[in-house]
Amino acid sequence: MTDDDLGELRRQVRDLVGEWRDGDRFRPVCDAWLRSYDTEFSRALADRGWIGLTWPREYGGQARSNRARLVVTEELLRAGAPVAAHWIADRQIGPAVLRYGSPALRERYLPLIAAGAVTFCLGMSETESGSDLASVRTTARPDGDGWLLTGGKIWTSHAHRSTHAYVLCRTGTGGDRHEGLTELIVDMSAPGVTVRPIVDLRGEHHFNEVVFDDVHVPGDHVLGTAGNGWTQVTEQLSFERGGMERVLSTYPLLAATVDACADRRDADAALGEALARLAGLRGLAWRIAGELDAGQAPVHAAAVLKDLGTEFEADVNEIARTVLDVEPDPDADGPAGLLAQGLLAAPGFSIRGGTTEVLRTIIAKGAARSPRRGGDELRELTDDVLGGHGGDPEGLPTLWSTVHGLGWTGVSVPESAGGSGGTLTDLAALVRGLGRHGVSLPLAETVLAARQFAAAGRGLPDGVATVVTGDGIAVTGGRLRGTAARVPWVAAARTLLVYAGDETFAVTADHPGVRVTPGRNLAAEPRDDVTVDVPVTDGMRLTGAAPAGTVRAEAALLTAAALTGALETAVEHTRQHVTTREQFGRPLLAFQAVGQTLARMTAHTLLAGTALDAALAGPDPLRVAAARVLTGRAATLVARGAHQLHGAMGVTREHPLHLSTRRLWSWRDENGTQQFWARTLGAALVPRGSAGVWSWLTDEETDS
Repeated sequence: MTDDDLGELRRQVRDLVGEWRDGDRFRPVCDAWLRSYDTEFSRALADRGWIGLTWPREYGGQARSNRARLVVTEELLRAGAPVAAHWIADRQIGPAVLRYGSPALRERYLPLIAAGAVTFCLGMSETESGSDLASVRTTARPDGDGWLLTGGKIWTSHAHRSTHAYVLCRTGTGGDRHEGLTELIVDMSAPGVTVRPIVDLRGEHHFNEVVFDDVHVPGDHVLGTAGNGWTQVTEQLSFERGGMERVLSTYPLLAATVDACADRRDADAALGEALARLAGLRGLAWRIAGELDAGQAPVHAAAVLKDLGTEFEADVNEIARTVLDVEPDPDADGPAGLLAQGLLAAPGFSIRGGTTEVLRTIIAKGAARSPRRGGDELRELTDDVLGGHGGDPEGLPTLWSTVHGLGWTGVSVPESAGGSGGTLTDLAALVRGLGRHGVSLPLAETVLAARQFAAAGRGLPDGVATVVTGDGIAVTGGRLRGTAARVPWVAAARTLLVYAGDETFAVTADHPGVRVTPGRNLAAEPRDDVTVDVPVTDGMRLTGAAPAGTVRAEAALLTAAALTGALETAVEHTRQHVTTREQFGRPLLAFQAVGQTLARMTAHTLLAGTALDAALAGPDPLRVAAARVLTGRAATLVARGAHQLHGAMGVTREHPLHLSTRRLWSWRDENGTQQFWARTLGAALVPRGSAGVWSWLTDEETDS
């Protein structure tokens, strides 16, 4: 099997999981990666080379990609399989040994981990430290050719079952408390190690308190360099945060809920929104895996995934509880039992691997440090052309002649049809630029019409064009009649592309049978009502144009692009404001509440952009629906957060923030509301059942 055969790898993992599940060798549970422990199952995975999958072959690995590992882990997690025995060693300790361990440590431990023969627990947290790892008090002092380890760790999962522990301890002192920290590999059978059980909310024993009383650790069991532990541990936490276990802890419950609702339509909106969020998070995990394969360290993206992922998997409990109207029952099978498991596990979701507050501090600091990205040439071009032209449109802006002269109105239209060539992705980049700079132009509308003129083999429309769709217009008695509400830019258009049922017509906007009632949206952009009553002629028909549903989906996709651009600028205005404006002698960003809000804005904007990229990658209209749900959610959160952090400065038109936020409030409900797209997604996916939903979620089957 080659490294590109991710589909075959996925099938093999499903076969193994199905064999064990059908043989009653495990029951799917929520939070399985922490709570469901079975060394035999881990060894069955090891026998197939699925532990240490990305490691070099000389250390027992398969030298495969991080995306291959993602395929394995997400198939195990979605099944609620018993993977806890090897999870920490495979996810975190092995990569740390591979990166920082001496050749002797690699040769000793990596093959044993890959074989499922050595298991690890994490010795990080301490009773007085909480999430502040830099305050650890466990110490190690030199002892001949090794160290004597003294202190204690708490909430150490599976310490009573693990053969070894990773321990963060203090071996030196300095002016900076981040100095002098060291990572050790400790044999849990060594004299002086005591493990005391801690029972969790579910009445289960996986937590422990571990006490080290002068435990001898060989000198060659230092991971990396003594005193460099802080740098190493913060990098290792990105391995812990960037995986799908931060998203799929309650997936067995979500799957059971989807299956229970497969024949119901009243839950489409709630489940559709949940599936949009899951698709976005899975897309972010796919991106992180790709960046790891490219040798990058996506610490910021991993923190976002963990933050939004743990929020999602906790929300699954409430979605299931509301949709199914079921009482949690810890002794039941099916959704009631899974709900009980999820509810009792959920308090730990936002704590383990770094609390939500810590993660949002990381995200906020990352946002504050990084200048807004430039990127590709098309982005730079849009910034050059559109910069400084934002504002409320008064009629057709003079900038229109510039973008028309640059050929933007023909982007994604074949050159053979008179267009400028390129793809819909190129057009989306231009529209995203309009959103980023608060510029209102009928670009999307004109190009969408031009694409259909080209498909029909007709010359492109002259000047501004717009698309009129909806159920209000029909052909009756040989006349095209009806009214469509809130159509963009009708008053400025020369040509109307009108859909009536399965037929498409080109109507000149100045036809005597066309009547326009001007209107506008919250951003003062034209949204006009148009009434048509014109005789149908053969010259009006556009044979070969795409169906109305296709054009609506393209319009919705471009709206998502515009929303993403406006999101980026709203976040950027806020970043600049909170890093430069001071209150009580400190920058606003120094206040935790401010940093938390900026982090949420940043995270949801990243997720929206990820969903947009997925929608642009292929012709799947359900990806468009997911992008519209996530950009709509982000628009609400970002606009609210931006105004909260700008205070009084943001509620006037003296500050340019309003050019973004008024567009966010308008565009999130145009070309289909967020609720409409959530219902659309749910209605399409829920009847497929959980197996069909999963197939849709995981349709990338190559490493490219």
